[in-house]
Amino acid sequence: MVHFNVSFEYFNSFADITLSLAKTLDKMGIPVSVEPAEIAPHIARICTGEENQLLAKWMERNPSELFQLKWSHYWKPYFLKELHGHLNLEFFAINYEFAKNDGAFDYWMYDVVNNSSHILAVSQYSKNVLIAAGCSSDRVSVLPLGFNPLISEMFVSEALDEDRPFPDRPKPIKTILHMTNSFDLYRFGTDLAIQAFCEEFGARTDVELYIKDGGKHPEILVEMIEKTADRAGIRYPNIQVVRQVINKQQLAQLYLSADAFLAPFRGEGFAIKILDAFAAGLPVAMTMYGGPTDYANSSNCYPIESDLVPVGKCYDTQYLRIQNSPHWAEPKLQSVKEQLRKIVADPGRFAVGKKARETANLFSWETTAQKLLKLMRQLF
Repeated sequence: MVHFNVSFEYFNSFADITLSLAKTLDKMGIPVSVEPAEIAPHIARICTGEENQLLAKWMERNPSELFQLKWSHYWKPYFLKELHGHLNLEFFAINYEFAKNDGAFDYWMYDVVNNSSHILAVSQYSKNVLIAAGCSSDRVSVLPLGFNPLISEMFVSEALDEDRPFPDRPKPIKTILHMTNSFDLYRFGTDLAIQAFCEEFGARTDVELYIKDGGKHPEILVEMIEKTADRAGIRYPNIQVVRQVINKQQLAQLYLSADAFLAPFRGEGFAIKILDAFAAGLPVAMTMYGGPTDYANSSNCYPIESDLVPVGKCYDTQYLRIQNSPHWAEPKLQSVKEQLRKIVADPGRFAVGKKARETANLFSWETTAQKLLKLMRQLF
């Protein structure tokens, strides 16, 4: 039996990832339990009836004393959670690396380097950051995450549509999707996405930038668009903002309705949002840095060049006094624009998207669950 000491009273990626993995383990016949708590209204609303029933069932079970898992994070509701299993494991993701590793870390990094849990880094990048910080390599394993399976199911259905373009005649690029969060626009490179789009396409009506905001401050995003367009001398840029909370099926439909994906991020620990774009077979222009390099390379995406620079103002620096000179990527605007042009005009973009989809198929939640079970057997 596996216990996730994760609360579903918070609507965030931790809850979403935990639900996906727990569902997969449950289908495999592995008993699962989660922390009893009131479910966040947004989670209850976007979950299916079956998922809400599973959450209720898992909350009623007594926690396993064998295997217990939690998320390692500086947010106090996660940081303060305790594990009491015979084998304790902590998921770990980080968006930046450190220029110094002298031990004078913030309280979060100090804890994850020195506690007794086995760490489940979501990417090789995250593992490398921990080891460089002084964490013993035998305490850290890489456990990659999975993409939204509905994307694959719906992709197969669409592929049977006779009106779908042939591989040698890919459809024109009309909609470029960018996923962001208005709590952390700078980290996701939304400022660069908007600037590059405005400078490259101006007020063209045949190509639009479709921005999905996962945060609660779309007004900040709208203001950023207006100011950027004004500086570029564009009165009405063809940029749309999606603000509402959507469920997994609607999210899959959003990816499959897009023609390309733009992700000029500065820091990512894994980036399921990009893996989802790969699964949808989209040509993806993205920063070649961080966790996504576990699945992205120059043959299955359009890599954006970047420089390693000190971390700027972002959500993490607002809520955590990060020590040891954190650094991440600074995408080069000219490279963003060049790759933006390519995902629109490159006749080979369909082949690149096909390779991306083939890569994404290696990252299913079933694979993640199997790796977790194998690791627990080895460690126990």
